[in-house]
Amino acid sequence: MIESVSRRAFSSCSGTYNVRASELARERKLNIFNVIVVFLDDTHHCFQIEKKAKGSVLLEHVFQHLELVEKDYFGLQFTENGSIPSATNTEITRWLDSGKSVKKQIGANAQLWLAVRFYPPEPSRLNEEFTRYLLCLQLRKLLIDGRMSAPKNTVLLLASFTVQAELGDYNSLEHRPEYLSELCLLPKQSAEDERRIKELHKLHKGQSPADADANFLEHAKRLDLYGVESHPAKDYNEKDILIGVTSIGIVVFQKDIRVNTFSWSKIIKISFKKKQFFIQLKREASESYDTVLGFNMRSARAAKALWRCSVERHGFFRLRAPRRRPLLGFGAPAPTVPRTETQALEDAKRCRASNTSFVRRNSSRTRDKCASSPGLGGGARRRVTGHEEPPPRAAWTDPPAWTDTPAWTDPPYPESPEPPADPVDEGNSLERVLACRVPLTYVDESESEAEAEATCVRLSAGPDGRFGFNVRGAGGAVIVSLVAPRTRPHLQEGDQVLSINGEDVSEMSHEQVVQLIRNTKDTLVLMIKPKAVFEADETGPEEPAVCFVPLTSTDTNTNPLHQSMLLLGDGLASGAALRQYDALPRRTDAPATAAKLPQNVNKNRYRDIAPYDSTRVLLKNGPNGDYINASYINMEIPNSDLVLTYIATQGPLASTVGDFWQMVWESESSLIVMLTVLAERCRTKCHQYWPKVGTTPLKATNDLTVLTNSEQNFGHYVRREMVLKDSDGGSRSITQLQYTAWPDHGVPEDTRDFIQFTRDCAELRHRSSAVVPTVVEELDGEDSHTLDPPMIVHCSAGVGRTGALILAEVALQLLARRQPMYPLDLVRAMRSQRPMCVQTQNQYRFVCESIQSAYTQMTSPENGN
Repeated sequence: MIESVSRRAFSSCSGTYNVRASELARERKLNIFNVIVVFLDDTHHCFQIEKKAKGSVLLEHVFQHLELVEKDYFGLQFTENGSIPSATNTEITRWLDSGKSVKKQIGANAQLWLAVRFYPPEPSRLNEEFTRYLLCLQLRKLLIDGRMSAPKNTVLLLASFTVQAELGDYNSLEHRPEYLSELCLLPKQSAEDERRIKELHKLHKGQSPADADANFLEHAKRLDLYGVESHPAKDYNEKDILIGVTSIGIVVFQKDIRVNTFSWSKIIKISFKKKQFFIQLKREASESYDTVLGFNMRSARAAKALWRCSVERHGFFRLRAPRRRPLLGFGAPAPTVPRTETQALEDAKRCRASNTSFVRRNSSRTRDKCASSPGLGGGARRRVTGHEEPPPRAAWTDPPAWTDTPAWTDPPYPESPEPPADPVDEGNSLERVLACRVPLTYVDESESEAEAEATCVRLSAGPDGRFGFNVRGAGGAVIVSLVAPRTRPHLQEGDQVLSINGEDVSEMSHEQVVQLIRNTKDTLVLMIKPKAVFEADETGPEEPAVCFVPLTSTDTNTNPLHQSMLLLGDGLASGAALRQYDALPRRTDAPATAAKLPQNVNKNRYRDIAPYDSTRVLLKNGPNGDYINASYINMEIPNSDLVLTYIATQGPLASTVGDFWQMVWESESSLIVMLTVLAERCRTKCHQYWPKVGTTPLKATNDLTVLTNSEQNFGHYVRREMVLKDSDGGSRSITQLQYTAWPDHGVPEDTRDFIQFTRDCAELRHRSSAVVPTVVEELDGEDSHTLDPPMIVHCSAGVGRTGALILAEVALQLLARRQPMYPLDLVRAMRSQRPMCVQTQNQYRFVCESIQSAYTQMTSPENGN
């Protein structure tokens, strides 16, 4: 038994081993991740972090190691293959994300490079001389490896300031004739370059290293490529360009020449969609549209990288404080910066101790002989406190008076310049204030729409079994259009429906959505996004009309028409064009009292479609009064005297056939375009208001009769020739074109047939030489002109397919005259004269696709274009 063994005997051969402690030590050792960081002076240091540590941990270790105070300007770079960042591998160079795991980002290539991430627009505002020194090192690297270019004279001057900072004053005894050959100052350094640098170096006598660095930065900040993070791209003509992001905004370079600058104060939104990057600019007072620029990146990843870079630089340089929460939008949330430049400068000023300074080493030639601190690279600098005697400075420590400085050399800055007390008092103060109060909109459109701020709404059916609201749209954009008073506390016009009874509506057609609502008994459960679309009378359209503006105008393809068609194609591909359409108000606030009079209510086929009083057609001798559900629509063609005139009306009812023909007679029109069949799905869409061929004339009114002489079927449309006679003996030939290939709930299958039908209508428009006594006055009230007889267009309601045909004909006229074409503006103009023109999203898409097809056909090589 163990009890029988004496304590002495046991202790003589005893021992212990802490298994758990050894395991923990082993686990800690296995959990360590070694990362090598290369500094700007080409020295390196190995940092040990946990394998799961985030980038912020490594960054803090690096900044503490360097005792770097103004750390917000710096970051760590790495490449996907572990190579050194250079001008040839910018596409695979990444910034270490502080919020993600280091190991997951860099993988097995555990090597990173310290680099300047945010270049201060005014280096003199930096509090620390050490920060300015590191900034100089970074700029010298960029000039040497070709990532930053400059005129030759400027490069030589900058090189001379580098020599002055590294070697001090020129001394013929100390500096051999070839002393500059030992320094790498230029990408391709020649003997002639060294001779010119030497002459400039002699002129810098008396400048301390800090003074030389200050002069270096003063000249470098004026370069076009200073502080520019470049991203290769192509413009809409497939020309190679570079898109750069800076503290002032976004710049565009072509062959190292800056061709455009877009300041942050002019940009209202930046976004990307797959491989495309978009900039939306603020609308000028003289413009009726916003400017949108699109660029083709090399990949979707490159587009997102440019977007992230733009967001971060705007946040750092333009905001007073970082956004606490990402801005609401679609797709991935916009990135944020830990602190802004304003906060970084203020914090550095507070943290800097009065008894602490940095002292430069004597020269780069003796640097290698000095015992330098790890990571400071030959050190070039070391921290000195008030308790330590600083090392002796070089012979050039005591600079002469400022008057001894060469006249052409900018005076160097003081070692520790004080930043302005309040940046708002500087120039562009209004822009800075606005930038803080109205943040730039960051939109990532590469992913499906997130259900941001989704709200669950439960509605009970009323006595009639209905829920008290209407919807419009389909395919992920189902919008509440009309709301009954009893439902208004729960729903508002403009709310977007995301799901119905738990079923996603993003892939449903309009009919399926309506049927799903109708099939619901008792309680309807909706998931909505409140006020996804705002009415124009409140805040304006959510997405304004846009215009594609060229960077240059030397190319034949940079005409406004070509740009507008490019924008239209981009909008259809990304879905932005349909979202802009959904944001348009369906009607204006113009009164429509005549349609609601008791004697006129039964003349409307649909209760919610009524003509405005200001544009409605008034009958002079109407059989049932002066009212008919019809509106004048006049569409002006810019830069011409042409005004396309229409009467948009509903399909006649049995009781309004006489009113319809009276309108035809009084308007002196000779062309009727019908865009519906008489009945669809057992429902009457239009009464047959003409007699069949070979039958007796139709007596429309006491004075008017209609006779059909011929009828031809062309497959997708029917052409009829009629004669309208008056009892006084007058008569007029009328042509009716009935398009039969457009279903009530849907769109035609062939865009080419519809475009050809529209062209046929346009050819018949001017057959009559009669003039309608309609006078259009100019704004000054002095000039006026008469309009040609209108084309009478109707479908069933007189708004959906009717508006689509009007939109198509106006677009064709613009294409023929090489004028830019913006469908959204045309729909807005139509709806200001008759509500709800181009009624559905599918109709709008179809017409836009038809216009694209017509433009492609017009510009094809087969047509000599």
